Amino acid sequence: MNKSALIKILMVGCYAFVTSMQITGCANIVPPLGGPRDSLPPYLVVAKPHDSSVNIQPKEILIAFNEFINSTSVQENLIVSPTLKNVPLVDAKLNMLKVRIIDSLQPNTTYSLAFGNAIKDVNEGNIAANFTYVFSTGDHLDTGTFKGTVTLAETGKIDTTLIVVLQSAEKDSAIFKEKPLYYTKINGKGKFIFHFLPPKKYNLFVLPNDFNKKYDDSTKFFAFANEPIAIQSQPDSMHLYVFQGAKKAEKKRVSNNKVANKVSAGLKYSKNLDGSEQDLLKPLLLIFETPVHLNDSFPILLCDTLNHKIAGYQLFIDSAHPETIVIDYPWTAQTKFRVILPKASIKDSLNNTLSKTDTLKFVTKSDAFYGSCIIRINGFDEKLNQILQLTQDDKIKYSYPITKNTIQIEKLPPGDYTLRLLNDTNKNGIWDTGSYYGKQKKQPEIVQLLATPLNIKANWENELILTINK
Repeated sequence: MNKSALIKILMVGCYAFVTSMQITGCANIVPPLGGPRDSLPPYLVVAKPHDSSVNIQPKEILIAFNEFINSTSVQENLIVSPTLKNVPLVDAKLNMLKVRIIDSLQPNTTYSLAFGNAIKDVNEGNIAANFTYVFSTGDHLDTGTFKGTVTLAETGKIDTTLIVVLQSAEKDSAIFKEKPLYYTKINGKGKFIFHFLPPKKYNLFVLPNDFNKKYDDSTKFFAFANEPIAIQSQPDSMHLYVFQGAKKAEKKRVSNNKVANKVSAGLKYSKNLDGSEQDLLKPLLLIFETPVHLNDSFPILLCDTLNHKIAGYQLFIDSAHPETIVIDYPWTAQTKFRVILPKASIKDSLNNTLSKTDTLKFVTKSDAFYGSCIIRINGFDEKLNQILQLTQDDKIKYSYPITKNTIQIEKLPPGDYTLRLLNDTNKNGIWDTGSYYGKQKKQPEIVQLLATPLNIKANWENELILTINK
């Protein structure tokens, strides 16, 4: 270490010490009164060893900034690449960072210490964005770069809790067994970037930022590149689509049927009616507290106001929700209906039934409640079998296959809809997930989140021009 660098470190250390003596006894560190607001982030004054040093194997790294820093999240945000068995210990004090490396370092390897956005000044919270310290145990710094974008395949949204992982292309099973060689975080726009990579080939993945950082559960969010990537000095780019190979099982409500039976002699249910009105576009749902069975000897009847049975309706139990009875019928507007539920028509697993025969009365909504819509589409690709999805609260409400430049919708409930575009590769009308376990690896179908919202007003002819970016 040369004499001038040593003097700088001593000067910064003395400044920090003197300043700390001056503020002794104060509850908070506050900026001096008067003068313009500090809008500049902390910056590196000096480091030991120097930033970007080569032919070194440091056990301790000292980094000094021009002002006091906030150290509350430095340790947990540090990413060392390539990864070490033990995370280095970071001690932050005043304007100094001390990083202690416990592991032995690999020869001829470029290491980077990325602190993300964790380093801020004390007074104003100005961020030293993406601050990184780098060194090499060999005679040069690797300069390979790779960048890309990550989105959720099913929704087109971004999840910044995920990480992008690199594993050696020579080990196909490493993602199942080993911690990543390199990993990086995803920013708010879904972008990621790797720096200081050697010119090798890697398998590329996306995983949750959990303790294991391995693909050990098919319900995890996951993405993969079909082929190994080759690292170049000029940054390459890739779009990765995240999926769950298997959905996490929904937690079912546990109810004590014996206790419930003592409290109430009969089954209880709720309806999906809007007050006493039935939506023209949806089936009627009868939702019970526990899974139920239908008794064909005492059928549930859909009737008119004179209790005459209506023909053509369908009645069944939802296979995905066995506590729900579905009554599906092509409803006509402003029409009164009755559903007659005989006492013995429904049973649960303990043979509980309704306390008595029940009659449910309702009327269908008027046509004026709904809005109509014409959506004119520019740029759709007929070869991709695209489906326009109308969603609310991340749930698909309506889907329309795109077969021409115009979609005309006769009835839609009023409200704001978010639009998504599904590339329905297998033409089954729904989004299909991917898979990575086994020999048949498959990418998920892709959903694009569209920026243009759809607002539907009641009793109004709504129109939307939609442009699809390729």
